[in-house]
Amino acid sequence: MTSAEIESPLMSDHFINYKSKTKIKLELYANLIRFYAKNSIPDFILNLNDLAGSSIGKGHNKDDTSSYLILYTYIKNPNNPSSKRKRITYELSYSQYSTYEQNLIHVSKWHSQLDNILKKRLYSHSDKLKPFLVLVNPNAGSGKAKNIYFERVCPIFSEANLSDVLVFTQQQNFAREYVKEAKLDDFAAILVISGDGLMHEVINGLMERKDWPTAIKTPLGHIPGGSANALSCCVAYLSKEVFKGMSIESFAAQTCFNLTKSLANPLDLVAFELSDRRIVHSFLSFEWAIIADVDLESEKYRFLGGMRFALGAVKRIINLRVYRGRFSFVPADDYLDYEPKDSSIKINRQKSPIDFNDGGSEEMESKFKHLSPLDKPVPNNWLTIEEDFVLFLVTYLPLISSDFLASPQATFNDGHMHVIFIKQGITKTELLKLFANTENGDHLKHHLVEYVKVKAFRLEPIGLVSNGQVDTSNRGIMMVDGESVPTGPIQAEIMPSLGNILANLKE
Repeated sequence: MTSAEIESPLMSDHFINYKSKTKIKLELYANLIRFYAKNSIPDFILNLNDLAGSSIGKGHNKDDTSSYLILYTYIKNPNNPSSKRKRITYELSYSQYSTYEQNLIHVSKWHSQLDNILKKRLYSHSDKLKPFLVLVNPNAGSGKAKNIYFERVCPIFSEANLSDVLVFTQQQNFAREYVKEAKLDDFAAILVISGDGLMHEVINGLMERKDWPTAIKTPLGHIPGGSANALSCCVAYLSKEVFKGMSIESFAAQTCFNLTKSLANPLDLVAFELSDRRIVHSFLSFEWAIIADVDLESEKYRFLGGMRFALGAVKRIINLRVYRGRFSFVPADDYLDYEPKDSSIKINRQKSPIDFNDGGSEEMESKFKHLSPLDKPVPNNWLTIEEDFVLFLVTYLPLISSDFLASPQATFNDGHMHVIFIKQGITKTELLKLFANTENGDHLKHHLVEYVKVKAFRLEPIGLVSNGQVDTSNRGIMMVDGESVPTGPIQAEIMPSLGNILANLKE
């Protein structure tokens, strides 16, 4: 027996369903509404997690004294939990009194009660009902972000009775500079309508503030609007929502609805020290070798949306590149005895006692737990692999695109980076087949795909390998969150639960 079955309803009244002209009884509870028609068994139960909000309407003609309660729902097929959400509106007429004004007063109580219940969850991280700061990049991807805001986001915000402050970005790093100066206390959260690049800007802008320890806790939400929308896909995946096989407009609408039901969840971030000594913060991934090559080289196909990556991958596999590099890392606690699948891969293991605080300098120890200065050797407790790499990918969320489930074990805050690499020796045919198996994470089962969880890592690119020779003038492309960074020695450390992401996680 559920708690709703043993508790008394918050409100109970009779309405008429305007569409079917049938009389129904509604009972409102803290988490659901029961619809009764003729007997004591509810004909329908509406979970409030499927309700965007409500509004009040007038009668359909001048003689109609009814007041209408309108419910805006986004419901999945109950027989198929993985189905897309379908928008259904319930228009319920209330006419217990002889005048519209009296009926309006009563319907207003329903509307107010529903609004209070829904807002209590959404604003659980805030003591006030504040607007959302919405940052839109009108030039993202194929240029649909602006229309997504006006045609998909605004209607749902209206249904949910939410307010927002809209800002269009004007050039690269506009959002980064904007959030550095913004009065964050004025907003409930920051929502980004763009690709992953704009979220990268926002996070780094927050981390560059003087009050960054507080600023970075601002809840963040991502609505897909670019050619790369991995964060939205990860939120949907971890929330058990559909994200494949949808137009970007439909995916954006579903994402926006789920944001109206979301809570702030801890989010791991990763701090990178680049070869030019800059510190960059990341929420998604680090790429080197083939995936970075594809990511950057496919920029010319941005107008194709997500299809640009598939086209770029085929072109790069045909002209496959191999890079020599030195990969050093602090393994996760459950990977201390890590051994590669391929026995030809040798790990250099130091024999000194493990001291993960052996940072090497007071300055580095004040910033990081595991990292030593980039121009110094890695601490003795690190493991090192020097190899010729075809693929090198580090993720801290499960997906890097809608059809690439890179790290199925990853969550928002599992406290680790997930490293995937492939050494030289895989054929082009095998690599094509492997990329065809990334949608469900089956690539990790391949005998040539290596996987290890780490707390920190350093990558030292050496050069392009061709005919047994190493060209040190070409060390490949490096990408953080899909954004190009200087190629050279780079290192990173996980920052567990540093940020907050809005998501409607199912228990």
